[in-house]
Amino acid sequence: MIIKLDGWRIDCDTRQAIREDVTVTLSPRALRLLLVVAEAEGRVLQRGDLLDRIWPDVTVSDESLSQVVSELRRKLRNRALIETIARTGYRLTKPVIRPVDSGVPVTRTATDRDFSLEAHALCLEARSEMVRCGEGSLERAEQLTAEAVEIAPDCPSVRAERSIALARSHTYWSEGRHILNEACAEAELAVSLDPRSALAQSALGYVHALFGRWEAAERGHALALSRNPRDPLILHNAAWYLMSCGKRHAAMSYFEQVGDLEPHNIKGYLIAAQLSSATDPARSRRNAERALKRARARIEEDPTDPRALTAAAVLMALLGERQAAYASMDDIDVRGSSQAIYHASAMALIGETDEAILLLEELFDHGWRDVFWLDADPGLTGLRQDRRFRRMRHALAAA
Repeated sequence: MIIKLDGWRIDCDTRQAIREDVTVTLSPRALRLLLVVAEAEGRVLQRGDLLDRIWPDVTVSDESLSQVVSELRRKLRNRALIETIARTGYRLTKPVIRPVDSGVPVTRTATDRDFSLEAHALCLEARSEMVRCGEGSLERAEQLTAEAVEIAPDCPSVRAERSIALARSHTYWSEGRHILNEACAEAELAVSLDPRSALAQSALGYVHALFGRWEAAERGHALALSRNPRDPLILHNAAWYLMSCGKRHAAMSYFEQVGDLEPHNIKGYLIAAQLSSATDPARSRRNAERALKRARARIEEDPTDPRALTAAAVLMALLGERQAAYASMDDIDVRGSSQAIYHASAMALIGETDEAILLLEELFDHGWRDVFWLDADPGLTGLRQDRRFRRMRHALAAA
């Protein structure tokens, strides 16, 4: 979604704000604050209400809210943009505009009426959790999208985001729950609410692939990309589908595009590097170096970032820096996180077979079931003759 505010053009999906020759990236919390106060349309929002909406189920101090307000004022270069109401809260002083093409008649549709900025903000935060993928991240993404559905139950994009969050939990951390049918129902509802929605078609294609319905999955992803070829989530879903059905070269291109579109995204270039390591070493190195640069920048900002730490270990192993990769893994705790699959890949690359198998066994115990990645990741090649690995893969394929 694109909005305009005080001369800025803000892409809510990438969190980038552009005005003339200036581009800034907002943090997920800052964007969520912006969307919450925008939906209030100039009304004053209490500090307590803002804390509840921006940090649901988390206790933080007023100082956290003040820091996010300061970030918005600083990055959007207007201290008066968000007005402080003494002993009360804040309000947005400028109107937010959702732009349309000039000269084209606009008819307000049911989808327009059902759209909620606050629900959209919750979905964006859920996306961030799925990208971060630390301990409890997938559970939080489920919770955030459930809250979004409560706010906007008839919004197709919210239902689609809910479907994708459930599908990710089903694939990577189900804890024995059977939620794929629920994910499918959410995707089908999203499409029924708006068959033109690219995200709804993408969600349905993603779920069809999990069921092994390849022709239906192909149709869903093709429709989604024909309508919105620049949404990183839609591209990621299509890339995963292509990888799953063995079209790895095409999948690499889509994963690279995800990396190109999202300046802070590590996973796009990381997976592209992994997929091309055996067939195109130069391309693999180029993508690995891009991803490692981003991972190290993220680690500098947050030394505990699980995705960045784990990605860095895999990337160093891919680049031949195996001793450094092994040393870095001593400081990474991947327990309780689907990030352990990358840790296992790095361990396999540096020859620590037993450790890699133990990590995979723990993942399987928590419901990890992406059998396609076991076949696609070249880092796991060294495990494929191991009796324990073959047993696990057979059980996973039969599940």
